[in-house]
Amino acid sequence: MESTLISVVVPIYNVEKYLSRCVDSICAQTYTNLEIILVDDGSPDNCGKMCDEYAAKDSRIKVIHKANGGLSDARNVAIDVAQGEYLTFVDSDDYVSADYVEILWNAMRKYDAEMSVCVPNCFYEYKESDSTINSNYSVEKVFDAKEALITMFYQRDFDTSAWGKLYHRALFENIRYPKGILYEDLPTTYRLIQCCKKVAYVNKPNYYYFIRGNSIEGSPFKMIKYESYMKVILQLESEFSQMDLSVQKALSCRIVSFAFHILLDVPKDNWDIRHSILQTIKKYRSTVLWDMQARRKTRVACLLSYCGMFLLDFLSDKGKSRMA
Repeated sequence: MESTLISVVVPIYNVEKYLSRCVDSICAQTYTNLEIILVDDGSPDNCGKMCDEYAAKDSRIKVIHKANGGLSDARNVAIDVAQGEYLTFVDSDDYVSADYVEILWNAMRKYDAEMSVCVPNCFYEYKESDSTINSNYSVEKVFDAKEALITMFYQRDFDTSAWGKLYHRALFENIRYPKGILYEDLPTTYRLIQCCKKVAYVNKPNYYYFIRGNSIEGSPFKMIKYESYMKVILQLESEFSQMDLSVQKALSCRIVSFAFHILLDVPKDNWDIRHSILQTIKKYRSTVLWDMQARRKTRVACLLSYCGMFLLDFLSDKGKSRMA
């Protein structure tokens, strides 16, 4: 079945140190009928040159050089020109196992799904990843759209990340990633799932997610985080009432989890922003608190929120637990 062309999209910006690891892992895929699209998003280092060198060595590689427009813009540009019937995204500081595409493709074919999902193997900048973790063990599931949304919003088998998934290109007919904001996958992936009849899941950790100290998640608070948060929340809430009640409960949990994630990043002296985020938490916390399907730490955080910001600050000081 390798007659089916699959496009692998890699948005690239300022990752010279990690780019070879990423691209080499894609070129080494056991599924070989690939279109590899490297999007140089105005990278200020040598990434553009490295991309061109890779393209000269492998005819499957196409390079797009563009002015910096952010992660969403880079993905969208590639989606517009991709020739593959299916697409997958790999962030340029991450890498994938040799059977990454093959596993996702086989799951999609087996269950006649429009999307397939694997799980990440997370590792940190100063700690080697364990490439053997669960490498010979996998559980497969298939969800309809409603079940997939509930599972994703409760952050059970998988989450909203753009990477680690294989998509039929038809899903992107009327959907693109929102430009100019962070957390762009949260308001996008659920819309893609709504277009699916089936979503296949394999819990084999074939995607190696690299957590850098200077990544978006690891960087100090900036206003763009709050501004992006507000835009994402407004979109989720605008479509909330259109969803099934069971999906609404799961989405309530995801909204609260996201709100806590941002709240714990905001400096303590920025009361206006903290108050604004706390209003979102108050709106949904009773639903989440009494939802036995919600994550335990999210329910505990909701309970603490009734005691005001003091206990939440204490929680933050104890380690700024990442709720999202």
